[in-house]
Amino acid sequence: MYWNYFPKAAPRPKAKPGKGRKKFGATWWGQKWVEVLSEFEHDQRMSRGRAYARAERVKNFKLAEGGITAKVQGSMGIYKITITFKKFSSKKWVDILQKLSETPILLSGLLNNEMPEKIEEMTGHSFVPDSFESECSCPDYANPCKHIAAVFYTLADEIDYDPMILFKLKGMGKEKLLSRLGVVDNASRGGGSESVKTETKEGKVKWKSGNTTTKRQNAQRKAGKAGKLRKAGDSGKAPQRGKMRRERRQRR
Repeated sequence: MYWNYFPKAAPRPKAKPGKGRKKFGATWWGQKWVEVLSEFEHDQRMSRGRAYARAERVKNFKLAEGGITAKVQGSMGIYKITITFKKFSSKKWVDILQKLSETPILLSGLLNNEMPEKIEEMTGHSFVPDSFESECSCPDYANPCKHIAAVFYTLADEIDYDPMILFKLKGMGKEKLLSRLGVVDNASRGGGSESVKTETKEGKVKWKSGNTTTKRQNAQRKAGKAGKLRKAGDSGKAPQRGKMRRERRQRR
C-alpha cells in the first residue's frame, strides 16, 4: 500500500541577503572546479546543495593536505562531511618542483600569491581535483548528497578567494611548496626577509635577499610618524607661540 510513497522533500533554505543569485566559480580556477562538479549536475541534490551554500549552512569548513572536513546544518540536524582528494605522489611533486624552479614566470606569480593559469600546461600536471571520495553522516543513500554538494560549492568560493589552496588539496600547502622551492625563507627564523631567485643576462641563476616590507606596512609607518609630529606640534610648539604673542601684547 505504501510502496509508492515518497516523503515530501524539506523546503530549501532561504539564501543570505545578496546571495540569492550568487554564481559559483567566478574566477578561472573556480570555474574549472565547477566544471568537475557538472558531472553530477543531473542530480537534483546538486541544486539543493547550491541553495544550502547560498544560505551559509556550511560550518566548520577546514582544509587539510588532501582533504576537507565540514559540518552542514540540515533540515533534521547537523551532519559531518569528510572529503578526501587523490594527492600527488612524492615522485610527481619532485617533477613539479623541478619544473617550477626552472620557470621564472611561474615563480614570480607564486611569490605574488597568484596561481598562473598556464601552470598546468607548463608543468604537465592538473591541480584541479578530479578524483575524490566523500562521506556524510546524513541518512541519504546518494553520494554526493545535498550536504556534500553544499561543501563542494563552498570550496568553489574558497578557490575563487585563494586558488593556491589547490596545492594543499593535492598534498602540499603553499608555504611548504615555496619553502621546498627555496624562494622564501622561514620567517620565524628572524628577519622577515625573502630570498628571491632571479636570472642574470648571462642566463645564470642567483639569489637576492630582500626586505619583505609591504606597501601597506610602509604606509602605516608613515602615518604613525605623521601622527607623532602632529602630537608634538599640538603639545609643544603651538602653545609656545601663543604665549609669546600674549606677552608681546602685554608689553605694548
